[in-house]
Amino acid sequence: MKTMTYEEAMKQLEEKVVMLEKGGLTLEETVRLYDDATKLSGYCAALLNQAKLKITELSENGENQNESDS
Repeated sequence: MKTMTYEEAMKQLEEKVVMLEKGGLTLEETVRLYDDATKLSGYCAALLNQAKLKITELSENGENQNESDS
């Protein structure tokens, strides 16, 4: 999962959610899909958090650069 993009992980997550919502699965299949979906959700959240931190860092660096130019 480490090499998966955010978009790929979200697509897989959406597919698993659709399968869970359709129902008709065995208990084992449901538990496996739920576990996979939980992991994908955490992975997506971590990628979003990394992006947020990077944007914050870039914004702060830009502000600091503008202040030193003044």
